[in-house]
Amino acid sequence: MDNWLKPYIEKLQNIFEINEYDQFVTELYEMLRIKEYPNDIIVQVRKRATYLKNRFSDEVNKENMLMAKIKLTDYLSALTQEEDQNSDLKNLEIYLENFYLFLEALTEYSPDKRATIKHENLEKIMIQNEYDLQHLLYAALKPLYPGIRKEVSKDSGIGTVREDVCIPDLDVVLEAKCTRDSMTLKKLIEEIEADIVHYQEKNIFFYVYDKKKIIKETKNFNDYFNKQFDRKKVKLFVVQPVKL
Repeated sequence: MDNWLKPYIEKLQNIFEINEYDQFVTELYEMLRIKEYPNDIIVQVRKRATYLKNRFSDEVNKENMLMAKIKLTDYLSALTQEEDQNSDLKNLEIYLENFYLFLEALTEYSPDKRATIKHENLEKIMIQNEYDLQHLLYAALKPLYPGIRKEVSKDSGIGTVREDVCIPDLDVVLEAKCTRDSMTLKKLIEEIEADIVHYQEKNIFFYVYDKKKIIKETKNFNDYFNKQFDRKKVKLFVVQPVKL
């Protein structure tokens, strides 16, 4: 969904006559249909746009219309804000899906021969544990989300939990997972499930750097977790480095 609603909201705010309002609502319904909005949203729009008509009093009709206009404006504004956030979340997902390209460009491509940064120094940047991964994620995301924080301690209600990376503007917590020799697939699943339960953010993202390749069926693994859990959106990004 795009932000076509914003000019409609501006137009609605400048409508004060019944005929204009009725025509506007008809056009709005048609646009919602063309844009293929879910039926539940269309129902909510109709609920707020409809006003009681009194055939004996134009004054009462106008008052009722103006009240409906306020309700409709508030709902459309909230819907637009939700769409903006969904768009921002999608951009973050795209970035994380391609984060390995940043790692590849940073450590595997040689700088220009005139650069003082040498390739052999960049090759020393390696992800050995979750703290290495957390630092790289935080540094790479900081320019995009200046309000980002790392290692944030919060009260879960039954104890204190520490979030690896938190993006308050998007209500996102990003957890870094790096597999190791002593970690089993069962242990990784238990850690992810525990984080989902304890974190209160609406969006819980996991970046799993599976350097030990303990995840044998990555598609099934992603399909299992990439869904809603108790009204929380969970999204996994699994990277298994390849050395030829």
